[in-house]
Amino acid sequence: MKRFMGFFLLFFVLSCSGKYVEDGFVKNEGITNALLKELKGDYEGALNDLRKADGYWGNLLSADIYLYRYRDYRRALDLVNKVKVKKGSPASQEVLYRKALLLELLGNYAEAGKLYEELAIRFPNGKYFESASQAVEEMFRRNFPDTVVVYDGGYVTSMMVDYAIEQIPPFNRAQFDNPEGRKQIAERLAIEVAALRLAESMRLDTSKEVREKVELDKINILRQAYYQYGVREKAKATDQELLAYYNANKSQYRVPARVDIRRIVLKDSAKAEEVLKYVKEGKNIDSLVKEFSVEKADVETGGRLSIYDTYESLRDIFNASYEKDTGSVFIYKRDTLWMVIKVESKEKDRIRSFDEVKTMVRGVVEGQKEREIFESEKKRLREFYGVKIFLKEDTTEARKGEEEKEEEGKVLTEEEKNFLKALPETLAVIQKINKAITKADFEDRLNKMPARYRSYYLSPKGAYQLVNDIMVQEILEVSEAEFRRYYLHYPFFKRLRDSYRDAMLLRLYDVLVKSKVSVSDNEIKEYYEKNKDKEFKEMARIRVQRVVVPTRDSARRVLSKVSSIKNENNLREFVRKTSIYTGEGMAGGFAFLTPDKEPDLFKEAWKKPLKVWSIGKLNDGNWAVYRVLEKINERVKPFDEVKSYIREKLRYEKEKALYEQVLEQIKKDYKIVVFEEKFREEGNGGR
Repeated sequence: MKRFMGFFLLFFVLSCSGKYVEDGFVKNEGITNALLKELKGDYEGALNDLRKADGYWGNLLSADIYLYRYRDYRRALDLVNKVKVKKGSPASQEVLYRKALLLELLGNYAEAGKLYEELAIRFPNGKYFESASQAVEEMFRRNFPDTVVVYDGGYVTSMMVDYAIEQIPPFNRAQFDNPEGRKQIAERLAIEVAALRLAESMRLDTSKEVREKVELDKINILRQAYYQYGVREKAKATDQELLAYYNANKSQYRVPARVDIRRIVLKDSAKAEEVLKYVKEGKNIDSLVKEFSVEKADVETGGRLSIYDTYESLRDIFNASYEKDTGSVFIYKRDTLWMVIKVESKEKDRIRSFDEVKTMVRGVVEGQKEREIFESEKKRLREFYGVKIFLKEDTTEARKGEEEKEEEGKVLTEEEKNFLKALPETLAVIQKINKAITKADFEDRLNKMPARYRSYYLSPKGAYQLVNDIMVQEILEVSEAEFRRYYLHYPFFKRLRDSYRDAMLLRLYDVLVKSKVSVSDNEIKEYYEKNKDKEFKEMARIRVQRVVVPTRDSARRVLSKVSSIKNENNLREFVRKTSIYTGEGMAGGFAFLTPDKEPDLFKEAWKKPLKVWSIGKLNDGNWAVYRVLEKINERVKPFDEVKSYIREKLRYEKEKALYEQVLEQIKKDYKIVVFEEKFREEGNGGR
């Protein structure tokens, strides 16, 4: 029943056009100033100011700081619980959603699920409806009674395993969608939680590597959240707006008139009269088209043709056919040809109904609104945050990137160096959050771009665009997403959590595994000496150019032909058209012969002089017309050639062994237990 409710809620949101409502706190100067302090990094100052604000927003926004900035979920929940609101009132949405989110983070999935469900049912047009609907499904997976793994402080359900497998790309999914694969996934889900706890106990969240990765991911996620809730949600169109656009633009949704005909094209009127008689007598038109039509393209279609009144090149045939009744057969002369035409069916033109094109209309109307709102928001954000740019806006055309700058690391021209040198040390400031964009920031951004694009931005117009349209815009969108708490919405908050988890687990691997593994030069040398004859020996090869044909006679004819072709391009074209090995032929017929795959031909070819065309039989029964281009003797690859490969191989083997040990220790420390019988039941049809 709960699963059905989740799907019902997701369906219901599609039928609701929620109205955007601005959060009340944004017009409160005291709260706004507190949140600007938060954006500057002064979290304690922000909390002090929020304590002086009214209890509703003061406590909720303070809770957000403990949730988002400090990851102190219990302190955040205490603050949310202090907020007293009337049950079912619009103000209760903010409280309900935060409380559910925090209970989920604290592992109380059952209670969190109840609150998410209550929120979605009570407020189907509310700002958190979609988030709560997604969260209901997530909580149901976690609360599903079929537990398959337990660990210290948690568990994994069979529905969590199902969902994890659904997220695996289809081409890899099959290897896990079986009892043994499902068991691996279930255990991995438990290990991920335990490993994250271990990483947090080691304070890896304070490491430079984690902070940098989380920050990069956060920028992208918050910008997407800003666009979703700061632009797209505001652009939602009502049915009245959609209908008004439809009524004003009905001509765009016209379905043209159509006539479906069968035709037989002939060269003279006498033959047309003869064929007309056959058609009227009921003879098979497909047969008549094959026997009489001079339009060979019509043979495969049986002379069928659908013509719309918008086809200018066929308008005369359309007009002549459309005025006839369905089933009519007549002769129509066009230029020097005669056509026997039978009218199969006709449809009048019509205007598609509003319901037919509603989705299309919504895309047009909301797309236009999005563009207008985005431009308006760009201006508003610059005014609100106090943006000042210390570059002159240049409207002249900026230089395009030069092709020769494709290669990374190309040095700047003297003109570009001088332009960069002349830039002010501070290019822009965002006053209300004390943020500056410096010349060093500008250079850093340039260095992260492909070299071919840098020249464009090393010009007055390009530099202004990079600073104003890219660097400043990025900061403003991230700041606005944090200021208005867009990150709280479930899809984006979950992505932030996943980013944090991935960064922590990657760092944990570096600390517990990668940093503890080393491979010495002696180990590499020893491995090489032990394995060089079996692993690094290259068998002899012969590089040939060949044309493969099915018979000996055809090979003799090809030999006569290729021997006379002197131009290399002509030879390649001949190989491409002639060889039955299509892929090889497209590459010019170049291939390698080896003694393991073509032993007889290899022995024969090894005796041949270079660049002399010969004939030889292949193992598959085909024949090759070939010439030897290069003979490569058997050899053992030298140590220096394979040294880096051996190092990586030995490192991988050592890391894998140590990683398995670490996993076993985590399973032991966090008491991870897999219920094996659950997966045996699934294998016997108990799933």
